[in-house]
Amino acid sequence: MTTTDDALVVQVRQAIETARRAGRPRPGRPALVRLTGATDYAVRKALATLTASENNTAASLSPTEPTADGSPESTGRPASLHKAAPAVRGARLPRPWPLAVIGLAAAVAIWGGWVRLGELTGFGPINLLPGIGSGLTVNTAVVLPLSVEFYSAYALRVLLASDRLTARTRTFARRTFTASLVVGGGAQVASHVMDAAGTTTAPWPVTTVVACVPLLVLGLASGLASLVKQDATSGEAVQVETSERENYPEFPRSCPADEHP
Repeated sequence: MTTTDDALVVQVRQAIETARRAGRPRPGRPALVRLTGATDYAVRKALATLTASENNTAASLSPTEPTADGSPESTGRPASLHKAAPAVRGARLPRPWPLAVIGLAAAVAIWGGWVRLGELTGFGPINLLPGIGSGLTVNTAVVLPLSVEFYSAYALRVLLASDRLTARTRTFARRTFTASLVVGGGAQVASHVMDAAGTTTAPWPVTTVVACVPLLVLGLASGLASLVKQDATSGEAVQVETSERENYPEFPRSCPADEHP
């Protein structure tokens, strides 16, 4: 093994050990290629060398055998190589089925509040196809919960699945998700307050804001979808490499990429 091979093996071992100490998953071969600057073939050779070295070390350590007096004989095996105790198979995490009941109850209350607010602000039954047979009548008040609440769910999904998205997309999703929660909460408050007061027609400022909600949500959803698509088609490798550099700040990129199969 050449000096370059030795240096690469040391670098790969350091990267794996750094991830283990930090509680992160073991870096894969593509990540090691980016971190070391070596070729994929060279990294494969280094990983094979490490695996062979670990196997040889494990084979050289014989299992503990009892002595003549029945006491176990020490073999010098490090404590870290002893077999870990098996996990308790009977332990199970709580199932999230109560969320279905909670979500159904919340959906009924939220839907009712939005529909009532829509009716107070001019939304209601509209014939979408006048003059064509009997037409198609739809209560447009349903567009309010469909647009706002579904956008909230979409933005939250993007935010929680943001490990491969840019900071710009994550910030946009976070801010618009928060804004949708504020708008939704304000709508519920306005709906219940006006209903309790016996109001039959909402004040014009409330009507103005509610009338703009579907259009604003459409614009936000289109913008967020465009940002996610841009991240999926360009700049992804740069973002991942930057994140890895932040996770391995002490790891140098100095190994020459001169190995070929």
